[in-house]
Amino acid sequence: LREAFEAEAQEVKKPRLLLTAAVPVGPDNIKSGYDVPAVASYLDFINVMAYDFHGKWERETGHNAPLYSPSSDSEWRKQLSVDHAAHLWVKLGAPKEKLVIGMPTYGRTFTLSNMNNFKVNSPASGGGKAGEYTKEAGFLAYYEVCEILKNGGAYVWDEEMKVPYAIQGDQWVGFDDERSIRNKMRWIKDNGFGGAMVWSVDMDDFSGSVCGGDVKYPLIGAMREELRGISRGKDKKDVDWSKVAASVIVEVTEKPSPIKLSLSEIQEKLSKIKKPTKTHVIKNNNAVSIDKNRREPQILCYLTSWSSKRPSAGRFMPENVDPTLCTHIIYAFATLKDHKLSEGDEKDSEMYDKVVALREKNPNLKVLLAIGGWAFGSTPFKELTSNVFRMNQFVYEAIEFLRDYQFNGLDIDWEYPRGADDRAAFVSLLKELRLAFEGEAKTSGQPRLLLSAAVPASFEAIAAGYDVPEISKYLDYINVMTYDFHGQWERQVGHNSPLFPLESATSYQKKLTVDYSAREWVRQGAPKEKLMIGMPTYGRSFTLINETQFDIGAPASGGGLTGPFTNEAGFMSYYEICDFLREDNTTLVWDNEQMVPFAYRQDQWVGFDDERSLKTKMAWLKEEGFGGIMVWSVDMDDFRGSCGTGKYPLITTMKQELGDYKVKLEYDGPYESSNPNGQYTTKDPTEVVCEEEDGHISYHPDKADCTMYYMCEGERKHHMPCPSNLVFNPNENVCDWPENVEGCTHHTQAPPAKR
Repeated sequence: LREAFEAEAQEVKKPRLLLTAAVPVGPDNIKSGYDVPAVASYLDFINVMAYDFHGKWERETGHNAPLYSPSSDSEWRKQLSVDHAAHLWVKLGAPKEKLVIGMPTYGRTFTLSNMNNFKVNSPASGGGKAGEYTKEAGFLAYYEVCEILKNGGAYVWDEEMKVPYAIQGDQWVGFDDERSIRNKMRWIKDNGFGGAMVWSVDMDDFSGSVCGGDVKYPLIGAMREELRGISRGKDKKDVDWSKVAASVIVEVTEKPSPIKLSLSEIQEKLSKIKKPTKTHVIKNNNAVSIDKNRREPQILCYLTSWSSKRPSAGRFMPENVDPTLCTHIIYAFATLKDHKLSEGDEKDSEMYDKVVALREKNPNLKVLLAIGGWAFGSTPFKELTSNVFRMNQFVYEAIEFLRDYQFNGLDIDWEYPRGADDRAAFVSLLKELRLAFEGEAKTSGQPRLLLSAAVPASFEAIAAGYDVPEISKYLDYINVMTYDFHGQWERQVGHNSPLFPLESATSYQKKLTVDYSAREWVRQGAPKEKLMIGMPTYGRSFTLINETQFDIGAPASGGGLTGPFTNEAGFMSYYEICDFLREDNTTLVWDNEQMVPFAYRQDQWVGFDDERSLKTKMAWLKEEGFGGIMVWSVDMDDFRGSCGTGKYPLITTMKQELGDYKVKLEYDGPYESSNPNGQYTTKDPTEVVCEEEDGHISYHPDKADCTMYYMCEGERKHHMPCPSNLVFNPNENVCDWPENVEGCTHHTQAPPAKR
């Protein structure tokens, strides 16, 4: 269009036709659908529709066009403001001078669930009543809002959002008036944006006879005054609704400390609660248990795609996995094709189905897909994150990919970000993934996709590429690769995964241990409960230069001989190590300083982990309070039981040792917090959270079960059952017959009326 407009203007010798576009404010829509720099290069004006942030499609009040988000918003909802949307367009590459910020001359309305609870984010049963003239539920023109304010409606100015709202009975409307419009115009000028776009001229008080200021187009006129300096008239003044309309007191109080009650006290209080008329008497038979902030340790097991290609007894298929051993299976690796998440090879889609099918035997098992890895390298991640549009397109298409294959999450294995640019890019990638995962879960109603990352054990790599406090905000699990401390790339023998250093080690070598690496992540700001400490089911081998020198530090000419199944020099799976140990003249040594074993025979040497060393590591992990373990990899444990101590001896040992352990949860991040049941919960506005004043009672539906509901008693939440054959009616706050409640008619119907 732009090129055609340019050519036409030259041909006819007339001013070029202008080209504009109305664009969205939703982060998902912007990031997934707009190549902002390219779009901006062709448009004269980018009309940002900075309104409709909240409306009747939600079940809690929210302002149509808040300049800033309120502090009571969840982290996800805090993106829904004029300021955030405009700056997101700038961040993604739009020139400020082309951004024309949308200004609404209408408001969005709600019907309050409780007339006494009218603050922002209060429960609502749906949109407000249709206006007399616009005739749309949940929507009022400014002149219709004026009529409400002149006829008993109460006016509230919200100092956080810099916008007003009004209440009349159970009707709630968030709108813009002259005061908020002038605020927004000053904000536009301060930020250097290109101007204001109005939706729409016909919904302002165009006659000047309704709102009382004797001014036609009061809102648009205020914009013109502020931006262009053109007066509305010498004696024209803004309507001060705080003086004209009724007022209400909005109490802003600090939340009291939680009140701890015994079960008997709770039951006594419940028995004294007076229910509204028509409400059936409901007994709470559920026991109330108060648990500490603790949860079970996690066991994240990687499964490699190439293990299915190993020969004979080494061939490992998804059906070989014991689905009860690990809490999570991470399938490694997917790849990038045209900067999009894609299968690693042509057989992967079949393998995905088989891995995901493990949940049929253990419904609690989570299956994630990993992308990256050592062979994949750092360059594809650098290219992906170098372009914001490309990265955001990857994020949203990754969600579709993961959902299509029914994965529970994504594991990022960027090996490794290095330097300031990579460090910032890694944070941005994780942040965009987490935000998108949060938003998609809210929209789809499915459990949120999990996000984890494999990270290095090297203190040098941590310092070079990781903003630890920032990535900790977005990741569910931080998988520390506490192995490969030594290997065939060195010319002296060293253990693959020592727990502690040798007393004789140099200061540098003492930092190459499991203990030091884990502590370094904590020192840099990682929460212990998110750290999954890497446990290898393989060893690193060497070829000794002198067979009589076999201790740690002995000279080596390179890696050991290849194993018959893994077929990699300097590397042996645990089941290959078992075969090595059974051979004549093999010597097994326990290193009491490093707390790990090694073995040698002639010029072959291997450092590995066995059941004894892993028991020691589990005792250490429990003492330190880490969140669990990451295993590389499930396919290299003795999955056939050939070593003589049963199938999966290493992972089984670790699971048994962790059986009596509970992880203490202390981290409270922006997207999640630990709750009294010892689980992380996403801060989601659809979740029932009791934040009432002490002594206040409110009722909320259980969206997963029509026969249950939640009762909030102050800040305490009770999960309550309806009597037999009844369901909860959120409009009436009573237990009712199913046919009276939309979406619950599959329950028992009311009996026929007696004739």
